[in-house]
Amino acid sequence: MSRLGLRLTLRSGREAAVRLLITMAAVAIGVAVLLSVLADYHAYQATSRRPSWESTTGTTGTTGTTGTGPLPAATSRAELWNFSESIYQGRFIETLDVAALGPDAPTIPGLATLPGPGEYVPSPALASLLRTVPANQLGDRFFAAFPGGARQAGTLGEAALPGPTALAIVVGYTPAQLQALPDTVVVTHIVNAPHLQGTTQIYRFAFAIGAVLLLFPLLILVGTATRLATARREERYAAMRLVGATPHQINVIASVDAVVSALLGAVVGCGIFLLIRPALANVSLSGARFFTDTVTPTAAGYAGMIVGVPLASAAASLWSLRRVRITPLGVARRVTPPPPRAWRLIPLAVGVPLIVYSIAKAAGRTDSKPPTPAVFLGLILVMSGLVLGGSWLTMWAAKAMARVAKGGSTLLAARRLADNPKGAFRAVSGLVLAVFVGTAIAGLAPADIAAQSTGNYAALNQVLRMQFVRGPGDGLSPQEEAGLIAQLQSIGGVSVIPVYVNPALAAFLAANPPPGPGTGPSGGSRVDPAQNPDQNPPPPSNIVTCASLAGLTALGACPAGATAVQLETQELFTDNPLEINKALPLVTAQSPVAAGDVSTLEVTALLVKATSAAGLERARTVLTVFNATGGQSFGPKAGDSLTAWQMGELEPQTFAEVAAVRNDDDNNINKVVLLGTALTILVAGCSLAVAIGGSLVDRKRPFSLMRVAGTSTGTLYRAVFLESGVPLVIAAVVSALVGLGVVTALVDALVHQLGPAAALVHGAHPGGIYYLLLGSGLGASMGIILLTLPLLGRMTLPQNARFE
Repeated sequence: MSRLGLRLTLRSGREAAVRLLITMAAVAIGVAVLLSVLADYHAYQATSRRPSWESTTGTTGTTGTTGTGPLPAATSRAELWNFSESIYQGRFIETLDVAALGPDAPTIPGLATLPGPGEYVPSPALASLLRTVPANQLGDRFFAAFPGGARQAGTLGEAALPGPTALAIVVGYTPAQLQALPDTVVVTHIVNAPHLQGTTQIYRFAFAIGAVLLLFPLLILVGTATRLATARREERYAAMRLVGATPHQINVIASVDAVVSALLGAVVGCGIFLLIRPALANVSLSGARFFTDTVTPTAAGYAGMIVGVPLASAAASLWSLRRVRITPLGVARRVTPPPPRAWRLIPLAVGVPLIVYSIAKAAGRTDSKPPTPAVFLGLILVMSGLVLGGSWLTMWAAKAMARVAKGGSTLLAARRLADNPKGAFRAVSGLVLAVFVGTAIAGLAPADIAAQSTGNYAALNQVLRMQFVRGPGDGLSPQEEAGLIAQLQSIGGVSVIPVYVNPALAAFLAANPPPGPGTGPSGGSRVDPAQNPDQNPPPPSNIVTCASLAGLTALGACPAGATAVQLETQELFTDNPLEINKALPLVTAQSPVAAGDVSTLEVTALLVKATSAAGLERARTVLTVFNATGGQSFGPKAGDSLTAWQMGELEPQTFAEVAAVRNDDDNNINKVVLLGTALTILVAGCSLAVAIGGSLVDRKRPFSLMRVAGTSTGTLYRAVFLESGVPLVIAAVVSALVGLGVVTALVDALVHQLGPAAALVHGAHPGGIYYLLLGSGLGASMGIILLTLPLLGRMTLPQNARFE
């Protein structure tokens, strides 16, 4: 039976050969797309699981004091370690300063030996930048301690980096030099465990959603291809049953047919993936490129395709022949299936209002609790309703077509769709989930990005922010401030807004000790008025001069006649742009006026505005060197420890870069889902094309008779195109409309939470890229359908109208 099945599959004439080629091509497309998704997911997993040497911590020993203490005791496996991050044009640079204390000092992955004093080892991408970017914009950040310059001693290997575009550098120092720098520690062991970022699970979830959204339509494509020309094969197998073949023998022949075509398709699909793999490695779906050798589905992925796809195809083929297994005469008893009922819309009718109500209710809360279970239940109901209700909508679309039909082609298409709406919608049922999810995310991401990047906040895009913290109520001394500001203002196009410590706050805290600890933007304790209703509210933490504010109107304007004002600036130093947007402007006509000479006050933060990208990076270099050295060049105050001044855990950063951290996550997840949506539409078009091919083979006799009776080829073409395109358009349009309805509720909830900044998200929509992808996918799918129509003309030539 196996040999007979092979003979029937490979040597049964032109019709069998065409069916084999179409099935093989459909399976190959599905396998190539699935392998691409698995490869990108494996690359992301490999990157997120790499050893996080950056998480290494050590002991302070005698380092990080005044720079004059004794060196730590030398051991064979120890080194001084100072890790920091800086930013260049929005890209983070990991900087590791090291000094070996013994011959066996540990090294990070990807680095053979530690660089000696005055040597550095950069990543390939950073090495390229150092060769092309002026030193005062980048290189001086790393080599300021080496007046004679530093020497490159190699490049970091892949094991040290998350991707080929990563920026990192290891700089060698003498122990005495490195001991004098703030935050230097003694390290004897390099961390080799992975460190999961806050967005790791989000990206994994996005990849999983994309894979599921693609898997469903791809399985439909493979199943449709496997069941190609089912009616014709049923007739053949029924005839074999009538002459004595047993159900088992028919199962073997059908399985061989399905397995051969699917196996050949899986092999071809693997070949297609290997051809596109180099290009796939250059695609950035998570904000950074992956190393080419990690972009692979692994041996298990290949094995799953080679083994799993043929087995699934065999199962689909056997299921399609269930009528033949019951009785060979079952093929002759063809009846119109019952029409879908309206109950299929119940999940959709319940799910959409449930989501809207749950989101509206959650928007009224002031806490940060996660969405209620009702939201997730609503989403499940909506997605189930889209799949179940598609056939009902297809049936009513067919009835509407019949009412407005003005030609034979529309009537033929409407009659065909009304006869079997479930079968017509089945080929595109996997499309609805992808378009729904893609529309919802593509609509929400622009609203979130608009809220974090526009309005008053946009005026701060090219403003660097840096906070200086030494201890409670302490900042830069007037001497340090004068030297640093003079150096910054010597850069063309750079202006500086100093933020001073308000002495009135210290006096208030001395007279009114708070009941509990708290930390203000300058490190001082704060009083919570809610816990102390009988106390007067404390004065603001900071002071700025009106002259400096004149260059940055987004912060506000001083009251008339004032030279300096008191204000709270802690909102400026959060990592949430929405909070900053709500706080702006900080200075109004009601702001309290500051008295006295502010030039004698200490500075707790700086806002640095630059008119050019080069000036911005030069200013950042000055601040980075100042931060790394603790401002030693401007003379630390007696008795001060050289603890690092810091702005959170980051170096000087612009407000645009603060927003970009969150916006990049939105954009990257949006890209994953949009790409999945576009591919799903394309796969749905392929499924339709395969289904059309099988349908044409099954209907060769009636179409030929219609041609002989005088029906024009154009009428048949239009009929087939309409009956194939209508379910595709219905699925895409209805899913997109439901997705837009859900995202509108989400945006309204965001508007409610934003308060005064609500206007920022009004008018936000999925964006041109989404509409381009959706339109291109539909256009490509329609094109694929059109490519199948010439087959109809060749099959129905009058001279070929002969039947057995």
